[in-house]
Amino acid sequence: MKILIVEDETTSAKRLKRLILQLLSNKPRIEILHEDSLEAALHLFEKNKFDLLFLDLNLNGENGFDILKHVVSQSFHTIIVSAYAEKAIEAFEYGVLDFIVKPVMPERLNKAMNRFYFPDRSRNSTEFLAIRKMGSLELIQISQIKYIQAIKHYSEIYLQNGSKRFHDKSLEKLYNTLPEHFERIHKSYIANLEFVKEFQSESGSRYQLKLKDGSNLPVGRTRVKEV
Repeated sequence: MKILIVEDETTSAKRLKRLILQLLSNKPRIEILHEDSLEAALHLFEKNKFDLLFLDLNLNGENGFDILKHVVSQSFHTIIVSAYAEKAIEAFEYGVLDFIVKPVMPERLNKAMNRFYFPDRSRNSTEFLAIRKMGSLELIQISQIKYIQAIKHYSEIYLQNGSKRFHDKSLEKLYNTLPEHFERIHKSYIANLEFVKEFQSESGSRYQLKLKDGSNLPVGRTRVKEV
């Protein structure tokens, strides 16, 4: 597991690293890197693949949201660590996994790590997904997403207006950041239940969801009860 801490206060970064290693002492092969500026962190992202990012929002006067808007479209999860509690709502709108208010307490960090390993989707308040598109960043409203399909280790997002977008996160990682009305209906599909018209059972123990626009999505046999 590879973790990056972006924090301009060396003492805070060292303490956070120590707490993480203590909490994950039973996990094999934990690697934690630290950067203290946005520029250095962005350079590191180009050469490394991370599983989890801990991000401060005030970095020597730089705004952590500037990096957040770039990284939330990538494959790893982000946990904000900040003294600015009033920024939490905005951070969650961008799809971060959790927001820890400084100073970081071990029990609060433990809750955040549990969200990483055992996500509680009932708390998700994500309003946007950040999509990298032609070298820029596009924010799409969660409410406009009809369904998402897995394409190998990535995801293809189908929107209400008939267009689609490509996302770097896997289907599983996206699912963990989406609100409860998004259901994993198949190993390759997530459906926004607000766009569903009916559930259909067909011959041969086959099942599908019919959307309001006429689209049909397969429902896996192991997912039927939850759907």
